[in-house]
Amino acid sequence: MGLSFGLFSSFRTPSSPRQSADIMPPLAPYEKNAAGIGVVEPKSGLISIGTSMSGIVKKIHVQAGETVPKGHPLFSLDHQDIDAKIHVLQAALVTSKAGYQKALANFNLVKCLLSKQAISQDDFNQRRYAKTLAQAEVHHTQAQLNQAYSTKKRLTIKAPIAGTILAINLHPGEHTSFIQEPLVYMGDLSTLYIRAEFDEENISRALEWTSAKAYKKGNASHTYPLKFIRFEPYIQPKKNLAGLNQRIDTRVAQAIYAIPQHTKNIMVGQQMDVYVQARDYESTQKDIDKQ
Repeated sequence: MGLSFGLFSSFRTPSSPRQSADIMPPLAPYEKNAAGIGVVEPKSGLISIGTSMSGIVKKIHVQAGETVPKGHPLFSLDHQDIDAKIHVLQAALVTSKAGYQKALANFNLVKCLLSKQAISQDDFNQRRYAKTLAQAEVHHTQAQLNQAYSTKKRLTIKAPIAGTILAINLHPGEHTSFIQEPLVYMGDLSTLYIRAEFDEENISRALEWTSAKAYKKGNASHTYPLKFIRFEPYIQPKKNLAGLNQRIDTRVAQAIYAIPQHTKNIMVGQQMDVYVQARDYESTQKDIDKQ
């Protein structure tokens, strides 16, 4: 009886409906394709902002997503120590200038007396050397003061280009020497580029004048036509892995493509599937043989 009930229940239990994928993975758009993995980057490349000066962050002048002109302050380090040094050097410069004026006046008193033999040669030389030494002291102090001004100026880090702030990895009160990653990321987002990696055996088939398209990673709902910019003339180890089973000893060539301007919903650092219209191996080999 129990067995019959179990069998009856199993037949009456509705089977769960088969679920279809909400987002279809991309399909190769061309008859012959060279596929690669691309990463979105700014037109300028991703600029990692650092500083040669170490110190405590005093103020951050920008925020992520803000577009700034070249030379705009990004963040400032504490400058209390350099302000104190500048104050000391300014006072020293006043003193050295006063000393030079005194030495110059003493020298001018005897400058016309040597020809009249009203002063000894030794006294004349001593006053002349004193004037020269006092003048050198003024120049030395002024140089130190200029160096202090330059150091203070370097404590405010400014944007090297006109671009957009992409990430800020510091906070007021932090010491820059303890921050391991770049302090600020920025770049020119007027045009977005895709840096695509192609396995070295496919690079001869992915010709620069052929058509290329990109999809968001695993998403075929929208196609992004690409414009070829350049090949990077260096074969290097693969960085962007397609999956856990991807060989890490593969070497790749990188190609740079431009995404159409005013493209929305694409972010820097995003991975893209890139497909390039490629020739077959036979046609490629014939061209190689002709060379």
